[in-house]
Amino acid sequence: MPLSFDDFTKALIAQLSDDELRKAIAYAAERQLPAGTQIQFPGTRIEVQTDSYLGFIDREPSANWGHPARYVVVNQESGEIYSLEARLPPFRSGEDLRWRIAYQAPSVPDTVVEHPL
Repeated sequence: MPLSFDDFTKALIAQLSDDELRKAIAYAAERQLPAGTQIQFPGTRIEVQTDSYLGFIDREPSANWGHPARYVVVNQESGEIYSLEARLPPFRSGEDLRWRIAYQAPSVPDTVVEHPL
């Protein structure tokens, strides 16, 4: 049975490292990406091979950009997860992906949370 969005967010949170659970914010793209989708984010290109969900982990949300982050792709059918290292965020005006907060570490103040357009 394919993963629901709620299953995806649970899988995204479950694979966070201990350090990410202490210091990071995990964002989830609200829509599924169909197989064959190619997305160019600043400094990162993602090619989705299967119907998948996409997450973004900001490992240092209190820092300015140019710091460690990663994208997480979760296969909707199998739940298989793979990660791509990044240094820049996916948030930009005019982007057709809408992002939702899936996890916010208790140490992260609300003032540093990205509120994508």
